[in-house]
Amino acid sequence: MKAKRYSFGGEKPIFTGSPSIVPGGFNLDVEAQNFIIGSEISPGTLAIFNEQTRKVKVIKTAKVKKIESDSKVISLVANDTVEPCFAVGDSILKDGAISGSFGDAPTITKVERKSNGEYIITLSAAVSGLAVDDAIVQVVDKEGNAALIGDANCITFDRTEVKEDETGIDVCADTMQYAMYERRVNPIPASQKDTTGSYLKANPHIKLSQSF
Repeated sequence: MKAKRYSFGGEKPIFTGSPSIVPGGFNLDVEAQNFIIGSEISPGTLAIFNEQTRKVKVIKTAKVKKIESDSKVISLVANDTVEPCFAVGDSILKDGAISGSFGDAPTITKVERKSNGEYIITLSAAVSGLAVDDAIVQVVDKEGNAALIGDANCITFDRTEVKEDETGIDVCADTMQYAMYERRVNPIPASQKDTTGSYLKANPHIKLSQSF
């Protein structure tokens, strides 16, 4: 799948101001996760940066736009601001219902980015209880159980195209006096937020805004 490129930074910025970037440079951790060459990681995507390895993992999420009559085929929300970054082989579950054996979680068998902008995934099995407007999230194997890849300690700063070799990626770990417009980015699981819902649980320096 070759991703269509979009312009960013015009009508709908994702930050209320200009936050800081973690210095030093990081690369996308392509050993820990699958990515499609040429696909894009949207700005504001939850991520986990490691200052020792200088690598970044992303928390893959998306909002369900449509479920086909074959419930294994799902259209996800994708537009000029957000785009999912799933790949074949990713295991996914419904946000808020992450439980059970990892081996029972449906896996993505096909990813399509249509010329009309539709982003469609095909699964090995239907996701139980999934409905339009629900969010899906990538899960990984934690001692045989399905679990989130980890707690986000940063967010991606801008749009990043996945390269064949190394993919440099900038992240923000402090929105300073500003905030990120949560409704303009891919879904943020409630489990990633603190009790107020206004900050990331693992990094209270990332502030979220519900304004649109």
